[in-house]
Amino acid sequence: MRLCSRLQIEDNLLQITLDEPIGTEQRAALAQAVDQLVDEHRPAGLVFILGPAAGTAAAVSVILRTYRHWAKIGIPMAVATPPAAVRYLIRANQPALPVHTDTDAALSAVRALVRQQAGVARARAVTPVTTGTEGTAGTTVTEHRAAGQRA
Repeated sequence: MRLCSRLQIEDNLLQITLDEPIGTEQRAALAQAVDQLVDEHRPAGLVFILGPAAGTAAAVSVILRTYRHWAKIGIPMAVATPPAAVRYLIRANQPALPVHTDTDAALSAVRALVRQQAGVARARAVTPVTTGTEGTAGTTVTEHRAAGQRA
């Protein structure tokens, strides 16, 4: 049995599609396969796409585990699944994980999170620092330095 129906990388986002239900006996293998894919490809973000039949408790368990593991190192993630019961189950267990009814919305959410992370990284890299020295005509001088850089 194939664990994933489709794998796709587009715009450095790894999309994992599950169309068939997985049981508890496949849960560990799927979690390991997802970790291996993320390790190999190092995507900027990850989107799980669950078909109507794929939203089993085992699949949700893998998604929640994947989110906990990869969110710690800053890989944004979202889920697309039509069934309301599956969306509710994911949100009830992990409110911070974006869950959408369609793939385009989930991809947009992850792209926004990736852009947000990039903006935060740039803001940390260059921070305006008021030095307290006076410039011409009594103005205060503001320098832009890399984070942690001393004058």
